[in-house]
Amino acid sequence: MAVTIKGKSGGVLQVAIKSSASYNNIKLAISEKMSRHRHFFEGADPKVVVSGKSFSVAQKNELLRLFKMDYGITNVVFDDEMEQRFEEAKKAEHKDMPPNDARRITLVSDCFAAKSVFVAHTLRGGQRIECEGDVVVLGDVNDGAEIIAGGSIAVMGTLRGLAHAGATGRDDVVVAANCLVPKQLRISGRIAVFPAEQKGEVPEIAEYKKESIVIRPLKPQKRT
Repeated sequence: MAVTIKGKSGGVLQVAIKSSASYNNIKLAISEKMSRHRHFFEGADPKVVVSGKSFSVAQKNELLRLFKMDYGITNVVFDDEMEQRFEEAKKAEHKDMPPNDARRITLVSDCFAAKSVFVAHTLRGGQRIECEGDVVVLGDVNDGAEIIAGGSIAVMGTLRGLAHAGATGRDDVVVAANCLVPKQLRISGRIAVFPAEQKGEVPEIAEYKKESIVIRPLKPQKRT
């Protein structure tokens, strides 16, 4: 078993990891086990202690983001750096933003080295794309799939899953799709929830204006 999660006294969740397990298997196992036992820590603020395996700074950052974004858990420590408390993970990429700004997220992608990502296929449910820059998908983003981008998001097909643009705090970004019917759309920390009956009959673009998310038809400009 790659990961074992046990509740301890004092509201502590001990995440014990098998040292020989691969990082991808560890991520999948943590997501599966945390989702299965979500009701145990909902409404609480448990302390998560990860032990048994050493991770790179990039891997630690991604695990911190997973606990924060998916389960609302921010108090996560690793036994090999208990004293240091991951100062690296807390350094701001945008120094003009306050360090406690809830919109700021550190994005790390093990799958892509580039600052922007071009996906030439449909994203199925359960798949997640993370990128420091922009994300373009030549296909659909199915229900249950997620795109988290520091920049903008463009989907050439139907966007049904979660799309979070400007995840590092930018608000000069957009989310555009040929059929814009996501379960949830976020821009720079602001959230828009679409009704179930939304049809998305024309290409649309969502952008941040005047403290809210505005959605308008995406009309090509006429040539002069």
